[in-house]
Amino acid sequence: MLSRRVVLVGVGIAFLAGLLLRFPDYLTAAATAVLAGFAGVQIWAERRKRESDERTANARLSANAFELRTVLGDLILQQQREGWSTGWVETVLAQTPVRDRLEHGLGDAAQASPMIAAFWRSVYLRYQRAVIRLEAVRVAWAGHPFSQAEEQRLTDAREDLRACCHELERVVDPALMAEAKGLGVLPEGV
Repeated sequence: MLSRRVVLVGVGIAFLAGLLLRFPDYLTAAATAVLAGFAGVQIWAERRKRESDERTANARLSANAFELRTVLGDLILQQQREGWSTGWVETVLAQTPVRDRLEHGLGDAAQASPMIAAFWRSVYLRYQRAVIRLEAVRVAWAGHPFSQAEEQRLTDAREDLRACCHELERVVDPALMAEAKGLGVLPEGV
């Protein structure tokens, strides 16, 4: 004896074949509508996935920005306390984790919201400009007190780092930034 499912599937196929022979235009219209509905669902699912990926990338960049803001703020405050020194220049140039985080963040920025991505690229470029200026001072320095031109390069580099801090604050989730400032977790005076 044939199973009940096989009989039902057979009847269904026979019914659809009969409809196709009797009303080909209606069946084609119905199939087109079903395909359009399926396409709409696919588009909606892709949009939801993109939004989810964007939120995830924004969150990763926010966490990285918070950590980088802390490190760069501490470097700026150290310079303000101690003044210009070759030790400070070497300390800033030795910040490989900062450079690595900024570079890895560029990958996240590709999936982040356009505004957050623009802030991140700005931070990356400003940090690179600060490093170039500090490298120029290190190469030109000959053991004498810093010249006026060298001090200007150092000041410009520090201001680039300060601008990085301000741009990073725009990347950090506003609620996290407000709570960190309220708790006194971030270095002040940057």
